[in-house]
Amino acid sequence: MAKFPRFLTLPIAAVIVVAACGGGGSQAPGGSTAAGGSGATGQTITVTSLWGGSEQESFQKVLDEFKTKTGNTATYAAQRTDYATVLQSKITSGSPPDVAIMPGLGFLRQFARSGGIKKISDLGIDPASLEGNYPPGILDPGKVDGQLYGIMVKFNSKSTFWYRPDKLSAAGAQAPKSWDDLKTLITTLQGKGDATPLALGAKDSWTLTDWFEEVYLRQNGADVYKKLFSADGDWTDPTVKKALDSMKEVIADKNVPGGITGALGVAFTDGIAQAFGTSPKASLYYEGGFVGGIATGQTNKALEIGKTIDWFNFPTFGGSGDTAAEIGGDEIAALTTKPGVKEFIQFMTTADSGSTWAKTGAIISPVKAVDASSYPNDLAKKEAAQVSGASAVVYDGSDTLPAGAPDMGAMLQKVIQGQDTTQLLTDFNTGVKKAWTDEK
Repeated sequence: MAKFPRFLTLPIAAVIVVAACGGGGSQAPGGSTAAGGSGATGQTITVTSLWGGSEQESFQKVLDEFKTKTGNTATYAAQRTDYATVLQSKITSGSPPDVAIMPGLGFLRQFARSGGIKKISDLGIDPASLEGNYPPGILDPGKVDGQLYGIMVKFNSKSTFWYRPDKLSAAGAQAPKSWDDLKTLITTLQGKGDATPLALGAKDSWTLTDWFEEVYLRQNGADVYKKLFSADGDWTDPTVKKALDSMKEVIADKNVPGGITGALGVAFTDGIAQAFGTSPKASLYYEGGFVGGIATGQTNKALEIGKTIDWFNFPTFGGSGDTAAEIGGDEIAALTTKPGVKEFIQFMTTADSGSTWAKTGAIISPVKAVDASSYPNDLAKKEAAQVSGASAVVYDGSDTLPAGAPDMGAMLQKVIQGQDTTQLLTDFNTGVKKAWTDEK
């Protein structure tokens, strides 16, 4: 079975530390320039991922820079739903995109073992030549059975809880630090006329997985968290139900616009709009660091950082994981070896690509030569500092589960609707165990 990093504290911290001190060099693997030197030029390749809206706009700037630096064109095609299924269908039909960006390690392992994606070495790139572009360990998530298939191209903290400073100020309230503080804040806001303060986009069920992961991490610490999302995890353990019960203290009909039923019909971007749109219905919204770029670049361009949008650290529970941070990252992988693909993969490892992307405020770059000055606003700078200062950094748990595991988000949708948690967890545990066994 593939090995992937169980603990990312030092590598991620090193990314930020080196970025703060280093220059913005643009060296590609092997010491060649980012432009690719004698590599292919005038080629057109296709790249696919899940991103749309402002996330797609930010990535397009990277693709434009790739064309400027190399003379090659990367055409982007978004696949917003059923990503793995559609990608597998295209591979099977013999018409895959040239490059795909994988949203989870389970997907990466699945496609690597089925032969759907190429090893980095198949492109004529020596994986060892990439090591100098990253702090130790950053490339490890992209390895399957000891071979490098994917390269992390961006990450975001999942430990950011977004809020409206103006609404809290008007209510005489402050950003909460603990879970009890959060519950008190919700009650305070309701008492000041904010009837449903907590926006929730639960139609995209992955948002609920992030809620669970943050609560579980802070209640139990990094080691227990890592075990739960490994082949040794036990989803019937009492710690799991405890975290779900805590979630339901906050994710409740009385706190959410439209109640739970309404939230199950709200996409995550629409949930952002509930709190940060031009006619907000809520004051709080939990999701990862990417919310800042979407909110200010797409939802409401009139937002003012520190006045109408900001974030606080996900609330604590007084446990060993209180100062830990969770990240979600994306891995880039090649599905063909046509001319231009090697050049694109190489380009995505350079400061030219990382800095261009970082300047949009949409991501934190794992490329160590990306200078801290590249981040355009206080939201992004604070996100980078949060991760670098964390006591531990763990990878998004649901993204590490096997591709064949049951849908964790769908299970959590049933939990917040009040279905029998014990039975749901029993069934989920059985399915996850089988998926881990099948993946070996």
